[in-house]
Order: sequence, then structure tokens, then C-alpha cells
Amino acid sequence: MRIEQFLYITEIAKTGSIATAAERLYVSSPGISLAISSLEEELGIKIFERSRTGLEPTETGKKLIIKAQEILNCIEEFKHEAKGDSSDIEGNLSISADPAICRSIIPKTVAELNAKFPGITLQIKESASYQVRKDVLNGDADIGLVFYPSFLNEENQLLTSTHIIDNSMMLCFRKDSELASKDILTVEDIHKYPIVANYLSDNDRKKFLTQVFGEFNKLNILVHSQNSETKKYFISQGLAIGFEPYIIIKSDPFYQREDIIVKPVKGIDLKISYYSIRLKSKFLSAAGKEFSKELQVQANDFKETNKIIVI
Repeated sequence: MRIEQFLYITEIAKTGSIATAAERLYVSSPGISLAISSLEEELGIKIFERSRTGLEPTETGKKLIIKAQEILNCIEEFKHEAKGDSSDIEGNLSISADPAICRSIIPKTVAELNAKFPGITLQIKESASYQVRKDVLNGDADIGLVFYPSFLNEENQLLTSTHIIDNSMMLCFRKDSELASKDILTVEDIHKYPIVANYLSDNDRKKFLTQVFGEFNKLNILVHSQNSETKKYFISQGLAIGFEPYIIIKSDPFYQREDIIVKPVKGIDLKISYYSIRLKSKFLSAAGKEFSKELQVQANDFKETNKIIVI
């Protein structure tokens, strides 16, 4: 029984494929197959069985894989303790992040982290929150940064989450819009206008519209887009109105332009809570811990700004 065998079975459990596991671990597929067969023979049980979608752990295999991951986590923690001096922390860290976090809090976080720990290499991917969750569950990201509207705060049993910051969604539109003449905006007002909306999965979108807008959930959505430039183009041309979280409004110069107005909408309470997520079964490396600490520092700084400046 060898440590690399534990690594192989945990990676196959994530991917369902020996070939993909081999590619990720930079070893040969035959080498992994031989190692798994040897482990199964030594233990006298089957760890995996073939299905139409790839390799699936047996019931006994699932229990062993959890134990194997715990052992690997202990080894990583042992290495971390052995380093002692935090200034020597190094390693690769993959982050998958929702656009609002990626374009506001992350840049300062990365700058501060690079200055303190030059040995940490970051790989950052911007994705919609539903894809971020997939990236973390599939093992493609060590840490995911996602938003949950208050009514969608459903945690996957395989994930652990840490709250980062709460935010409100604001309505954005051109200065020459009829909405600009209104002191108070209501749901009835925005129901009349085309909207450019953030992309959500079908299931999330239905919950979102019903919970937030009630009887006005049949909004006139002109386009769904996760691309910030697409959204800004439609708003700047007066083709649509759109909602943005406050952290984007504060960090993007577009929303400080004189011809763009940003206002809250009366009658809806759209609080967006941002979370850091990761697999419960996966050890958070020293690099991951330092990133998470710095991320929270930057989020806290934004909270202080948020208290002072009110739109």
C-alpha cells in the first residue's frame, strides 16, 4: 500500500476517468491502472466498477476513498507544519470566481498576496456562479467564490462555505430615461422596460424572478449576459436597464459616468451574499489559507467604504 495509490483513487473518484486522472497527475494511464489493481488485490475488494459514464466507486470504495482523502489531507497539513516560517509559503492555487468578485475584490487581494508571498502561483478563472460550483465539485478549482441571493442559499453537502460580504443590487439606466424623473422607483416602473440580466441557470432564474418580483416576475428580459461589456453597451445605448451589485458599481468607472444613473428599487429586498466555497474532503493548503485571509481583509475594507458612501 503506497501513498500514490491513495492519490490515484481520490483523483479517479473526482473525474470518473483513469485517463483524465493520469493527465492531471502527470503519470501514465497504464501506471495508474496497475496501481489500482494492485491495491484492490491487496485489500481483496473492488474499489471501482465500470458504468456508462465511466468509473464509479463501489459502496466499499466510497468509504475507502474518504479515508484516503483524509490521509492525504493529514500529509499536506504535516508538510505545512514542517515549513514553520509563513514567509516561505509557496504552491499553486486555482480560483474560480463570480464576475462581481473577480472584478472588484480579487485584484487588490492578488496584489497584496503577491507582495507578501511571491512563491504562491494563482490561476484565476471568471465564471458564472453555477459554473464556479461545478468547478469546485469537479476538482477543477481549489476555491470558488460565488453569490447566493438569500432565497438560494442552499449548500451542497459536499461543500463547505465561508461568508465573505453582503451586497445589494441597484438598478442602472441612462440619464435620459423616463425613470430618471422619478424620486422613488418601484417594481411597477421597471416592469415596463427591457432588461439586460445576469445569466443564471434555468432553475435559479425561476426562483430569482418569482421570489424577488412576485406577481411581476414576467419581466421583459431582452438579453441574458455574463459579459460586463455587453450589459454596459445595452444600458449606455438606452436599449435596456439592468441590475448590478454594489461592489461592481463601486469598482467600475462606467457606473460613475454622468450619463448613467444608479438607484435602488422600492418594494424588493434583493440582498446578494458572497461566499467562498471548497470541497469538505479537500485539505486547504497554506497558500489557500493565506489567500482566504487576504480576501476577507479586502472585503472588510470594502464594508467600511460601503458604510460611508450610500447611493
